[in-house]
Amino acid sequence: MNKPAMPTVLEAAAVLDVDQGRVIPDGYVLVCRDKIQSWGPRHDRPPLPAAATVLSFPRQTLLPGLINSHAHLCMPSGGHPFHKVQSDEMALLTAVRNMRRELVSGVTTVRDCGDQNGVLFALRRAVEEGILDGPRFSLCGPPLTATGGHAHFLGGVADGPAEIARAVKQRVAGGADFIKLIGTGGGTPGSRPAQASYSRRELAAAVEEAHRLDVPVTVHCRGVPGIVNAIEAGVDQIEHACFELPDGTLRFDPKLAGRMGRDGIVVTPTIQLYRDARAHLQMKATAGDLNGDERQRLNRLPGVIESKLQAVRGFLDAGVDLLAGNDAGLPYTGFGRLWQELEAMMAGGMTALQAITAATATAARVLRLEDHIGSIGLGKQADLMVVDGDPIEDISAPSRVRLVMRAGRIVFEKIDRRGRQHP
Repeated sequence: MNKPAMPTVLEAAAVLDVDQGRVIPDGYVLVCRDKIQSWGPRHDRPPLPAAATVLSFPRQTLLPGLINSHAHLCMPSGGHPFHKVQSDEMALLTAVRNMRRELVSGVTTVRDCGDQNGVLFALRRAVEEGILDGPRFSLCGPPLTATGGHAHFLGGVADGPAEIARAVKQRVAGGADFIKLIGTGGGTPGSRPAQASYSRRELAAAVEEAHRLDVPVTVHCRGVPGIVNAIEAGVDQIEHACFELPDGTLRFDPKLAGRMGRDGIVVTPTIQLYRDARAHLQMKATAGDLNGDERQRLNRLPGVIESKLQAVRGFLDAGVDLLAGNDAGLPYTGFGRLWQELEAMMAGGMTALQAITAATATAARVLRLEDHIGSIGLGKQADLMVVDGDPIEDISAPSRVRLVMRAGRIVFEKIDRRGRQHP
């Protein structure tokens, strides 16, 4: 990625310091090339270089770029089913569109939790070489899944401990930053969300090989049996962690959550996708277009959503670190809307600062990138965003993006109707 030679100063009404949990009024950040050279209250700012460009945002907030910890860039969303069959070429082109939507919304890092046949590794190279503007990527390739299991169409089928261990080795050799396995069924037809799809022994084989190669492991788990297997296998993270029962209801288990907390297992709860599904079905109901299955699901969703929110409170009580990821790519959860997941996490009992930290500093630590991204600090990558309003008081403020900077380059800037770039 090309780096600007001239220093740039961003001034804002407030600068959000997620590391210290504070807001700095009338603050600034000085960016030289791709890194932060100095920052803090504007009255403490050292003399600027003669060639510095100053961008002033007197009514806005400056904060770190966001990290979406669970997305599927290859998936079309827009009402298309998760399991829509598409060529690798179309999956790649879809990812190009979706990464742009994430980037201009202030998401400067995407942890993709399952692509199609590894096409995102080429896209990551294109971004790193400056061919395309895009977010930073944390990739796993196609998720490992049993024959006929959830997401099998993505190209990651592996059965049995030996085959799984070999697949882990191949993923890491191909550039995977983490390993993802499918521990229960999901939205793929024929899979069963409440049932385990990999045994504890199979998951443990993946964990042993991945940890030998110093790579973390996460597991898709909706049902309780899968969660139990994942905990006992020693995984690092769990996606969704729904505590789903065979009848489709959810029942949070504080004992299992306590084990996660003691073992340091991180959870990405992915709440907003259920609220998106409810909103879609409510619109269909208003139009009189619901079929019987959809009507049953709509009737279940309020209880499911409330259980997801209760789980957030339970995880917090158990000392489980939570990450912000919205499962963008699912039929009704689009890209560029991570702020809605933050709002959902707040509905579950998190403060605005906790929710924002789940999308910045905590996520960077889990990605093992805390020395480079996730907060505003000296020498860190200048991944920054400017938003209208105060996200601590109004969590929808990140939906009103004025500027996005990725590694010191401005990749999005809102211009008003009179042609001025700043108020």
